[in-house]
Amino acid sequence: MTAILLEWLLFFALVGAVGGASYLAMLYLTPLGRRIRETRNRELIDREADLTCPIHGTVADGELVRLPSGARICPFCYREAAQGKIE
Repeated sequence: MTAILLEWLLFFALVGAVGGASYLAMLYLTPLGRRIRETRNRELIDREADLTCPIHGTVADGELVRLPSGARICPFCYREAAQGKIE
Protein backbone atom coordinates (compact mmCIF):
# COMPACT_ATOMS: atom_id res chain seq x y z
CA MET A 1 0.00 0.00 0.00
CA THR A 2 2.82 2.38 0.85
CA ALA A 3 4.46 1.71 -2.50
CA ILE A 4 1.26 2.64 -4.35
CA LEU A 5 0.87 5.90 -2.40
CA LEU A 6 4.53 6.74 -2.96
CA GLU A 7 4.14 6.03 -6.68
CA TRP A 8 1.14 8.40 -6.90
CA LEU A 9 2.99 11.04 -4.93
CA LEU A 10 5.96 10.84 -7.29
CA PHE A 11 3.63 10.91 -10.30
CA PHE A 12 1.94 14.12 -9.12
CA ALA A 13 5.32 15.64 -8.29
CA LEU A 14 6.48 14.80 -11.83
CA VAL A 15 3.32 16.31 -13.36
CA GLY A 16 3.81 19.46 -11.27
CA ALA A 17 7.47 19.75 -12.25
CA VAL A 18 6.70 19.27 -15.96
CA GLY A 19 3.83 21.75 -15.76
CA GLY A 20 6.03 24.33 -14.02
CA ALA A 21 8.84 23.86 -16.50
CA SER A 22 6.38 24.18 -19.40
CA TYR A 23 4.94 27.38 -17.94
CA LEU A 24 8.38 28.92 -17.46
CA ALA A 25 9.43 27.87 -20.98
CA MET A 26 6.25 29.45 -22.38
CA LEU A 27 6.82 32.60 -20.34
CA TYR A 28 10.46 33.12 -21.37
CA LEU A 29 10.77 31.50 -24.80
CA THR A 30 7.64 32.48 -26.73
CA PRO A 31 6.21 35.76 -28.04
CA LEU A 32 3.10 35.22 -25.89
CA GLY A 33 5.28 35.03 -22.79
CA ARG A 34 7.07 38.20 -23.80
CA ARG A 35 3.74 39.99 -24.16
CA ILE A 36 2.61 38.73 -20.74
CA ARG A 37 5.85 39.96 -19.12
CA GLU A 38 5.61 43.35 -20.84
CA THR A 39 1.98 43.74 -19.72
CA ARG A 40 2.93 42.93 -16.12
CA ASN A 41 5.78 45.45 -16.23
CA ARG A 42 3.54 48.13 -17.73
CA GLU A 43 0.88 47.58 -15.05
CA LEU A 44 3.54 47.81 -12.33
CA ILE A 45 4.92 51.06 -13.76
CA ASP A 46 1.40 52.52 -14.10
CA ARG A 47 0.57 51.55 -10.50
CA GLU A 48 3.75 53.22 -9.23
CA ALA A 49 3.03 56.33 -11.31
CA ASP A 50 -0.47 56.56 -9.81
CA LEU A 51 1.04 56.55 -6.31
CA THR A 52 3.51 59.35 -7.04
CA CYS A 53 2.54 62.97 -6.48
CA PRO A 54 4.62 65.38 -8.59
CA ILE A 55 4.91 67.75 -5.62
CA HIS A 56 5.06 65.51 -2.55
CA GLY A 57 6.57 62.32 -3.93
CA THR A 58 5.45 58.75 -3.31
CA VAL A 59 2.32 58.20 -1.23
CA ALA A 60 0.96 54.91 0.15
CA ASP A 61 -2.06 53.51 -1.67
CA GLY A 62 -4.30 53.64 1.40
CA GLU A 63 -3.57 57.32 2.01
CA LEU A 64 -4.86 58.63 -1.33
CA VAL A 65 -8.09 60.63 -1.23
CA ARG A 66 -10.82 59.77 -3.73
CA LEU A 67 -12.59 62.81 -5.16
CA PRO A 68 -16.30 62.81 -6.10
CA SER A 69 -15.24 62.59 -9.75
CA GLY A 70 -13.51 59.27 -9.02
CA ALA A 71 -9.96 60.60 -9.37
CA ARG A 72 -7.46 60.01 -6.59
CA ILE A 73 -5.30 62.79 -5.14
CA CYS A 74 -2.42 63.04 -2.69
CA PRO A 75 -3.66 63.76 0.88
CA PHE A 76 -1.26 66.70 1.22
CA CYS A 77 -2.53 68.30 -2.00
CA TYR A 78 -6.12 67.70 -0.86
CA ARG A 79 -5.43 69.31 2.51
CA GLU A 80 -3.78 72.30 0.84
CA ALA A 81 -6.68 72.71 -1.60
CA ALA A 82 -9.29 72.37 1.15
CA GLN A 83 -7.57 74.93 3.38
CA GLY A 84 -6.87 77.26 0.45
CA LYS A 85 -3.11 77.22 1.07
CA ILE A 86 -1.53 76.39 -2.24
CA GLU A 87 2.24 76.73 -2.16
